[in-house]
Amino acid sequence: MAYQVSVFLENKLGHLEKVTDVLKNAGINIRNIHLNHTASGWGILNLVVSSPELASDLLNQKGISAALRKIAVLRMVDKAGGLDVLLKSISRAGVNFTNAHGMVLDEGKVAFFAIDVEDIPDACERLESVGLELIPDGYVYGTCS
Repeated sequence: MAYQVSVFLENKLGHLEKVTDVLKNAGINIRNIHLNHTASGWGILNLVVSSPELASDLLNQKGISAALRKIAVLRMVDKAGGLDVLLKSISRAGVNFTNAHGMVLDEGKVAFFAIDVEDIPDACERLESVGLELIPDGYVYGTCS
């Protein structure tokens, strides 16, 4: 099961760079980034990285509040309408997600769509039951070809 690193981040100049500096110094590659503003000058930074457990540990050691969240990562065709087709299948599976982000893996061929849901095991079972393909962790993290 893939993980994203979620960071509670104050929206101030230089705070994002503190995160990226920790990851850079540890040789951790950021595969996908999703940053959104919440309220009162704070936001949530969701990262898919090459070593999520290590990234979370190192960020917390540096006083940066980070947590691991399981995500379901689905294969999506990288072409016009690819997301629409995928979303219709996700709906058919009866899976509602709270957050999502996507990334192209192979231009014009394969992309991934990561979804954050409350009950990951149940969601994965439902998604696979309608023929959706979960991307193996190694591909998500960029650690295998």
